[in-house]
This record gives sequence, structure tokens and C-alpha cells, in this order.
Amino acid sequence: MTLSQPPDESPEAQIARFKALVAELRVLVDTQAEHIAALESELAELQSRLGGDSATTSAPPSRDRTDRRQRRAAERAEAKERQRAERGGEDRRPGKQPGAPGSTLMRREPDATVVHSPERCRDCGHGLGDAPVVGSATRQVLDIPEPRLVVTDHVAERRRCGCGVATTASFPPEASAPVCWGPRAKANSAYLLGRQHLPLERCAEAMADLFAAPMSQGSLAGVLPDAAGRLSGFVERIASLIGDCAVCHADETSIRVGTKLGWVHTVSTAGLTLLAYHDRRGIEAVCDIAVLNHFAGTIVHDGWASYDRPELAAATHAQCGAHLLRHLDKVALTDSQRQWTTTMRRVLLDAKASSTTAAAAGLAAVPAATADAIGARYRAVLDDAFAGLPAGRPPRRKHTGGWTTFQREAWNLASRLRDGEDQVLRLLVDTRVPFD
Repeated sequence: MTLSQPPDESPEAQIARFKALVAELRVLVDTQAEHIAALESELAELQSRLGGDSATTSAPPSRDRTDRRQRRAAERAEAKERQRAERGGEDRRPGKQPGAPGSTLMRREPDATVVHSPERCRDCGHGLGDAPVVGSATRQVLDIPEPRLVVTDHVAERRRCGCGVATTASFPPEASAPVCWGPRAKANSAYLLGRQHLPLERCAEAMADLFAAPMSQGSLAGVLPDAAGRLSGFVERIASLIGDCAVCHADETSIRVGTKLGWVHTVSTAGLTLLAYHDRRGIEAVCDIAVLNHFAGTIVHDGWASYDRPELAAATHAQCGAHLLRHLDKVALTDSQRQWTTTMRRVLLDAKASSTTAAAAGLAAVPAATADAIGARYRAVLDDAFAGLPAGRPPRRKHTGGWTTFQREAWNLASRLRDGEDQVLRLLVDTRVPFD
């Protein structure tokens, strides 16, 4: 590119040279504009990631940044102040509030009864040892007995028969060593380790303080593996019971085992929960766990692609409404996408309310007129969503083709809602299917 004029250049050549220069500059400007748009899109995506928290992503609240936690605390304080204003400025006292239903401890069948008799008359001071009982009042105290370590010696006798052969009795399973901890001690320590997540040192301290059972850290280290080895029949029974249910819920979450990343897969119903660890997250793990690939009811899940594999074709599928609301909230952070996402949020919550009402009335499905109206609103919202986006599919490569990160996210969510309408609105045709 040069602007200097060659000597003896004719006017026609000069015009041609300037036209070529303008064309070259236009190409350069267009290239730079495309590059700037890609950088802006990439910047917007990075800002979106930084701005995401547990309210708009699948990250747990514990990973929220300090400013987000402070904001949540401020929101709670503001809500508390609004409630205070609605009560006329009165502060809420701790404990039971006026008009609220009370709850007290219920009486139980006593293990022991202690009778307290007055010794002397409160008026004249005469002894009441032989006085008749004319009434009584009872108060019940619920308490935990002081723990006492019970030591049992198991003696295996050896007896000689008349035929001359000596036979030794077998020890019970819990007597596995000359001195060992019994099943109740192991059960309590397994609970503290596995449910309360106490480290070995603190668990040993708790066992000594609470139960007078000073278990060593070495003994505690073997408790959970021993307990896990005893769960095979239980786990198989849980899997069998879940397989016979009409509706189950499935999810998976990452976990660190030592330095290795693995996955805990959950399959649950209202009263049953199966937790299974696997090295993988996808359909291979699902088939190895061998519950969902034989399931013929409805699986409620988060819409992850592995659940739509042919191996799970025998089941009916429903998508979790809580996940969808979270995705809608994230896309709604962009002003241009707020209207349709807000409207879709109302549609989904109306579907939930209609299904809950129909289920309470004993109906297997939401009445057709109500379900059809919700379905029509659902599709109308998606039409509005696509109308506000560029035509066609976004380019496979990010930050190209003029699509912003927010438009891509909106298109992905709207496409998921469009293609999975039957799964999202499953609760309208089967009220056994919950919203989330």
C-alpha cells in the first residue's frame, strides 16, 4: 500500500490506483472488524464465566466468590427488613411466633419411673410418710444413658467325644481376633466417618469421649472398607427396588479419590437412593451400574446427552425444571434475551403448578384444555426467542460469523427447549413426574 504518486502518472492511472487502494483498505477494515468482533465475543464469554455463580451455573454455593456471598447476605438482610416493615416495624423475637403452630416433644413409653414424695407438710411441717396420695403430676425427661464399654469374652470350648475325637466350637463372626471391636462400635465409628465426615483423629477422639471406646486411627481406617464390603446385597436390593419404580431421578457429580478424578452417579426415588462410583461419566458408566439401561419408567434428568442414548430407549424421559430455570436465569442476564426467558420461566412454573394441582386431585394427567394452553404458550415463547436471533444455526466455531456469546447461549437453550418439548412438559401428561 502506497500513497506516493509515481512521476508522469496520468489522471486515469491515478484514479485506478486510488480505487485499488480503497478496495484494499475496505478488505483490511472488514478483516479487522471481524477480528474485533471475535475478540469482543471472546471477552464477553470470559466475563460471563467470571460473573457466573451457583444461581446461574451448576457450581455449588461453596465456590461462589466473596462478592457473591456478600450480595446474597445483603439480599437476605433486605428481605428480612421488608418482612419487618410488613409487620409494622416489629422485630421478630427468637423462638415460636404468635399464632404459629407449636411443636413439643411427644411422650414415650418410659423405661423407668421415679416417684417423688413430699416429706413434710408445707403448712404445719408434719411428716407425710403415711399420708394418703390425693393426686400427682408427671413430667418426662428424655436423656441418653452414660456410655459404658461392654467387654464380652467369647470362650470356644473344645470337647472330646466318646469316640476319642475332640471338637472345638466356632467363634461368632464379630470375634475375629483375640481382642477386637464389636459391631456397634464399628457402626458408630462408620457413621461418624462416613456421614459426619470426621477425619480419623477427630473420630478417634469422639469415640473415646462419647462412648468410652478409644479406637485407634489404624482401626478406624479399616472401618469404611469393611462396611463397604458388607453392602453388596443391600446395593443390589436398592437397585432392584428402584428398577421397579415408575419414576426415578438420575444425576452425576465429580469427586476426587486420592489424586484421581472420578464420578458419583445417583439414581433415586422419593424413598430410595443409590450412589455408585465410576471412573467415567458417560453411558459406559450408566450401563456398568446396570439400573437405568433396564429401566422402563420415567427418568428425570438434566438433559445431558448421555441420557438420550439408545441404551436408555426403553425408558421415558423428563427434564429437570430446576436446571432449566437456572439456565434461563443465566441467559436473562443479557438485556436482549430477558423478555423471552422471563416469559418462559412463568410458563414452566405454571406447568409445575398445574401438574401439582392435578396430582392433588388424583388425576393422572393435567386436563387437556390446560395442557394445550400451556403448550401453545411454550411454543409461542420459543418463536419469539428465535425471531430475536440471527437466522440459521450459529457457526460451529465460537466467536465467528457475527454471533455473540450471549446469542449462542440463547440459541442453544431455545433449541434444547424446542427439541425436548415432550421431556420438558412431561409432567403435564403424567402427574407422577415431578418438576425437578
